[in-house]
Amino acid sequence: MLSAMQIRLASIEDGVDNLGFRKVSAFIKSIHPDTKVAYIPTGNRQGLARVLAQKQGGDLSEEDIHITSEFLAQGDIVGLSAMTQYSSTVYKVIKHIRRLNPRTYIVWGGIHPIVQPEDAIKHADAACTGEGEFAFKAFLELFKGGKDYSASPGFWFREGSSIIKNTNLPLMQQKEMDELPSPTYQDGELIYHYGKGFSPISSNDFLKFGSLCYSTVWSIGCPFKCTYCSNTKFIDNDDAYRKLRHSSPNVIIKEIKRAVSKHPYISTIYFFDDSVLALPLKVLEEFAKLYKAEVKIPFALGGVIPNYCHEDKVALLVDAGLNRLGMGIQSGSQDILDFYKRPTKLHHIRKAARIFNNYRKYMIPPSYDVILENPVETVEDVRATLDLLYELPRPFTLNVFALRAIPNTQLARDIEARGVAIPPIDKCYTVGFHPTLGNILVFALVIWKIPKWLFSILRNKSYPAHHKQSRYPVSFRAIYIAYLVKRGFGHLRFMDFSITGGRATYFLWKFGIIGFWQRFILKRYHLPKNNPEALESA
Repeated sequence: MLSAMQIRLASIEDGVDNLGFRKVSAFIKSIHPDTKVAYIPTGNRQGLARVLAQKQGGDLSEEDIHITSEFLAQGDIVGLSAMTQYSSTVYKVIKHIRRLNPRTYIVWGGIHPIVQPEDAIKHADAACTGEGEFAFKAFLELFKGGKDYSASPGFWFREGSSIIKNTNLPLMQQKEMDELPSPTYQDGELIYHYGKGFSPISSNDFLKFGSLCYSTVWSIGCPFKCTYCSNTKFIDNDDAYRKLRHSSPNVIIKEIKRAVSKHPYISTIYFFDDSVLALPLKVLEEFAKLYKAEVKIPFALGGVIPNYCHEDKVALLVDAGLNRLGMGIQSGSQDILDFYKRPTKLHHIRKAARIFNNYRKYMIPPSYDVILENPVETVEDVRATLDLLYELPRPFTLNVFALRAIPNTQLARDIEARGVAIPPIDKCYTVGFHPTLGNILVFALVIWKIPKWLFSILRNKSYPAHHKQSRYPVSFRAIYIAYLVKRGFGHLRFMDFSITGGRATYFLWKFGIIGFWQRFILKRYHLPKNNPEALESA
């Protein structure tokens, strides 16, 4: 029996915004107080140098891996959370832990073992393949009691050369979500400092490795099954994942108020939900009423799906404090959207962009997600994306991603079916974009609307990145920097510093500049004061 056992949990990712880990670790700590929670950032996601270099993460040195492994190996159970792009680092950490303490039981959770359980279980003793809270609770009770846990739902277990594959628990519903503890936010958590070891995480750490935003997730689930998204695997595991589930509005408001009270620098709340706008209007009305009355700072939405963008919902949320959002476009080619199995039509995108443009007086320019460097794109597909970006209402900005296909996923199979090889799992995440004319033009369209005649010439000379063509690294770098400056000015127009991160944010806070902005500008300048025009337009 292991009643006095210690659990050590670690997030190994770039920055400290592992939202799933934050929620799960809070729950585990509530059922087993002798739990130490640590963040091991592989890099500063927001640092200017990393942004300019287009770096999406980093790696730990051998010294860092040794120090972190020494700390983790002291636990009876070690729980690791990391996405696929950090899996190679996790391999090394696990190897070191086993060398230091072979008795430590290692559990790998997070997105990677859900998407790639076959890979995760090669290294860990157990891989969590579904929602982790109640699955871990059931496993832990058996483990602590010295009982057979091999049939615990929600896990794959490795016993010698055998792999035991269990089904997942039913998905949580609102009642269970309401009962979960609020995510921890500087509540005895630790952070690793390179070459130095662990120390209690502080407000300064959140500023250096994050931003002025408090990031959270209110709703879970997605009605879509786009092949580039990890939700595809979630839906494969349980088709009920298509239905959005959420905690009660008062529960998410309580969580936000708690975070803001602990960290006075928080200036924006960012919802990383797959689509808040897909929630029923009645639910959004209740949320908006509470948020406007009790929180009173701007908020942003990520993951907006064009199909669910309706004027009445946008007007309601703008009035409550919405001042920034991101929407997935992915491609201007209907053929490519169909290839991704994304049930969005181009007219949905155009309609949503027009609605956002109606509220440009109150909102920072919307950001649209675009996927580049699809190895099966044709010349026509690339040019269709450029055409769509050219016609979208301005201003706007872009979140640009290079397509990465994880082996053994539907996307990888679809690409391979077209005769394109998929790189190994530890090679599928690369850094940066190819400096092609087409990629340059994507970023350039954020900066200014090029004269039609010039756009036509450049468009007709644009090709997919995988085609043999000239490269323009100097021009790409110049355009990319100009794109970042333009994006910054979009926020500056609203006197918004919420995306500022890294050491810049730390110094702005320490010297009182952020505090001055919050007291005299933020609430007066940002938040609409019962905007009758916004609501009437709906």
